[in-house]
Amino acid sequence: MIQSYLLIVLFQGPGLWIPIALLVIYSVHTLLEYLKIGLSIRYWWNNQRMSIITTTTAWFIGFLSAMVKLAGISDNVFEITEKELSSSDADGNDGDAGRFTFDESPVFVVGTTILLVQLGAMLIRFLRLQPTHSENGCGIGEFISSTYVVVCYFPYLKGLFGSGRHGIPLSTMCKSAILAFVFVNFCRK
Repeated sequence: MIQSYLLIVLFQGPGLWIPIALLVIYSVHTLLEYLKIGLSIRYWWNNQRMSIITTTTAWFIGFLSAMVKLAGISDNVFEITEKELSSSDADGNDGDAGRFTFDESPVFVVGTTILLVQLGAMLIRFLRLQPTHSENGCGIGEFISSTYVVVCYFPYLKGLFGSGRHGIPLSTMCKSAILAFVFVNFCRK
């Protein structure tokens, strides 16, 4: 009882404003630095978004790979892959600029799973499927955080509905959906 009361006070009281203030201060500081050296707000936003995607996907895969190697289960295999060249038209305009190219890499499974978990959490909130225990329900902080992650993962969201090389492969979507379903059900219990 006391623990749940402390959590409610922490998230509804001044404890919620500390991470919000740190995030705002950091974001404004980096934005001002970008503007100071002559870069655009869009460039700043793309770097912010890509740093979030990189740290939550590639670094996670690297961590799992290192743990598997340390456990002696498997050796790491590094494959050199060919970089995809941009196909610009005669005017130098690239119609695919800013679009992700998806394949069946495990990195995309992680990113798609993160997106599906956040979308699932938002759907559960909107449909009021979340069991509430006394006053400890889903608050505005959780909703804002989920929305921020979905906005950062917008290229993945477009990839869910895309086709061809700009669409997430069906096998990746199935793996991610299973992992997201397991994670959401595990967290709801």
